[in-house]
Amino acid sequence: MDTSTDEVVTELPVLRTEVPGPNSRAVFKKDQSLLAAGNSAGSLWSELAIRDGRGAMIRDVDGNWLLDACSGTVVMNLGHGHRGVADALAEQAGLLTHFYDFATEVRVEFLETLTALLPAELDAFHLANSGSEAVEAAIRIVRSATGRYEVIAFHNAYHGRTFGALALTTGAGREGLGPMMPGVTHSVAPDPSWGRGMDDSETSATCARHLERLVKQVLTDQPAAVVIEPMQGAGGMIPIPGEFLRYLREFCDRTGALLVFDEILTGGGRTGRLWTFEHSGVIPDILLLGKGIGGGFPIGIVAGPRSVMDAGPGAEPTHNSSTFGGNPLACAAGLAAIRALEREELVENAAKVGAHLIDGLTKRLEKRQSVAEVRGLGLAIGIELVSDPISRSPAGGEFVRDVLLGLLRRGVVISSTSHVVRITPPLCLTFSQADFITEAVNSTLLELERSS
Repeated sequence: MDTSTDEVVTELPVLRTEVPGPNSRAVFKKDQSLLAAGNSAGSLWSELAIRDGRGAMIRDVDGNWLLDACSGTVVMNLGHGHRGVADALAEQAGLLTHFYDFATEVRVEFLETLTALLPAELDAFHLANSGSEAVEAAIRIVRSATGRYEVIAFHNAYHGRTFGALALTTGAGREGLGPMMPGVTHSVAPDPSWGRGMDDSETSATCARHLERLVKQVLTDQPAAVVIEPMQGAGGMIPIPGEFLRYLREFCDRTGALLVFDEILTGGGRTGRLWTFEHSGVIPDILLLGKGIGGGFPIGIVAGPRSVMDAGPGAEPTHNSSTFGGNPLACAAGLAAIRALEREELVENAAKVGAHLIDGLTKRLEKRQSVAEVRGLGLAIGIELVSDPISRSPAGGEFVRDVLLGLLRRGVVISSTSHVVRITPPLCLTFSQADFITEAVNSTLLELERSS
């Protein structure tokens, strides 16, 4: 099959067949005959087969140009087909693709570049293959550094699918997989579903009181760590108020626990700041990165103070090593991605276009009975769908599926399948593309509301 992209890439969708078209359905059917069950619901519902992409546009195997409103699940921050990342990978592959965790010049350059963009306190790194592996490493590190084992996580959290990460996660992803890793206790995080009519100070104070009671009544000692996403992603696209993050900073300073921010989904410019913690000014003890930092290549990063990262038995030789973590290809891609974020001013673009998109969605969806709220930061946006706007009961699975398919027919691709629809396009999104997403969402919901 010809995979060239010599033809002009359009800024907005161009549909040559129905979506999914016959070629997509054929590739999807063959793909499913080879894969085990359990792929994402979004890929199963869409039956879409992707051929290539440029910028915020992707092309399926039927030749339809589609607008990517999910960044391949919040990974392609730079957009698709980025020449800088492709060239960096090609050059590095011609030199060295892998040699365990031995030192390489490209890893030094990558980490030195990353260090310059982080607070001075975060000066030591562990590199992994994915976000979930970074979470697992963080659990090992905080237990090793503190000599404690209990960890506090939060409602609406998502940290991954390996068992340690899954223990920190809440929701349906845990169903039927217990028992979970011991020592993890979940506290209440600020949540629009119960915080209606309360301002950030009130919800933060409520959650702080709950956490203090939890420590006294449930934990056996002070915790090793508090782990939170400063903007919760899969759990509902919920920006955590700065007041609550500042309380967590004070709590950890008071108790000797380590404050861990999971920015695997939001780090690297997604929220209109390079790092999401910059919105609150709270600096964590440990920062977790992945997804968009790798420019589309798998990567996971744990950043922290050397005094923490090098403490305890976990710092003994081989105790925290990884076969592929920090391999030359990942570092080359990460280095190219960071440089592109700065050179192309993509973080600034995410702030400007994101604000425009949030404003447009808020205004256009104001009369949609199925929408409870539009919320977000930068190009990390959630649209909360409900079956009843008064009780705010979550929309059912069939309605959510119909939204995904309705957007697909209009040339917009999303990957989220919860009642909070995630809109997370590449950071190179244009204002015209943002307006197209707004109109596609509004017309899809209007059609579904009229047919119900």
